[in-house]
Amino acid sequence: MTTLENSVAILKLFKHIDLTQEQPGLTFTDIAEALSLPKSTVSRLLSTMESEGLLERDPQSRCFRLGRMLLSLTSRYLSTPLVDCASPMMVRLAAETSCTGYISVLDGREIMVMRLFQGRMFIQLVTPPGSRMPAAHTSVGRALLARHGDDFVRNLYRDDWQVSSPNSPQTVEQLLTELDRIRQRGWSLARNETLHGISSLSTTVTNKILGETVALCLSFPSLT
Repeated sequence: MTTLENSVAILKLFKHIDLTQEQPGLTFTDIAEALSLPKSTVSRLLSTMESEGLLERDPQSRCFRLGRMLLSLTSRYLSTPLVDCASPMMVRLAAETSCTGYISVLDGREIMVMRLFQGRMFIQLVTPPGSRMPAAHTSVGRALLARHGDDFVRNLYRDDWQVSSPNSPQTVEQLLTELDRIRQRGWSLARNETLHGISSLSTTVTNKILGETVALCLSFPSLT
């Protein structure tokens, strides 16, 4: 293995420990045994990673923990808006599937399109960024609503329930049943609902640190 690969292997060891007062980090012996490397090699690696800020050593326990430079980079990544973080992935998905991709967010009883990624498959009707649609009657909206509990959804539609398509849930109870299916399988499908002749498949991703959730959607012509 290269020096870089060994360094990555050391960082991966921190995924498998719970840092507590009793276990403030990884010892030199922990790392050497886990990697099955000569102690001299491990010593050089740890010394370099410590000097570059990837690792720090507790002055009392002498255990290694993640360094401030690495934590600073992680913090910057987590603070990046989720829409921007997900965009490169959606660019690849649109290119690989030829479908039209979208990133959207939930705004009350509506979803708002934040990004559009045009695929190679020709679709005459596309939904530009800034567009709003009823959440309950789109795969995107249902994927986002499924992140919430039934009480939240009932309260959301307590005074305003409208049906926009015969292919959408016709009642709030039907919507709740569909949301339960989405929670179990992790994705949402819509056929010929908001746009006739168009189907879409959606799922969601969340940044738990910032409390952000966005929906990722691929749209394509319906087969029937």
